[in-house]
Amino acid sequence: MRRPIKISAEMYNLLIERTLDGFSVIELRDEFIVLKGSNMDSDEARKKVYRQILRFSKQGWLRCEGSGRQKRYFQTNIFKALHVEPKSKNIDIEITSNHNYSMLISELKQCKGDLEVVRGEIKEYQSLNRRFPELDAKLTPLREQAIDRSAHLLGKVNVLTRVLETLSDDSPIC
Repeated sequence: MRRPIKISAEMYNLLIERTLDGFSVIELRDEFIVLKGSNMDSDEARKKVYRQILRFSKQGWLRCEGSGRQKRYFQTNIFKALHVEPKSKNIDIEITSNHNYSMLISELKQCKGDLEVVRGEIKEYQSLNRRFPELDAKLTPLREQAIDRSAHLLGKVNVLTRVLETLSDDSPIC
């Protein structure tokens, strides 16, 4: 037997139980607010819903038609064929949600800034190499070191981004 795919309880309720199909982001946001309670901030609800829509679209579970405010999302046959279950909130998630993850956000911002600096260095090495080809032997090792640092920083940015996205799917980040 196939293992079920776990999706957020909210998306399970909206897409499976309420069988929403052919919806816009705003329509899904409104349904999400009704589901969670009217005291939820509509902008935060839209962001949360849109992140899920993007994730589902990348998985091939939703397809998009139209553009701008006329954009509508439809469930694909792939999604309809999946054995989907809602993620259950367990005690571990409740315990970890009490932590302050703002340090991860500041780390991500720092890494993104460092990555931009290193990318600038790489571009400058390339520019200097074009202007002064006789320095190629001296510039190449420096450029390669910068490329290595760039790859390392990009890896950190990707990990921190995924962790923060996962945390934001489970609970609000403090």
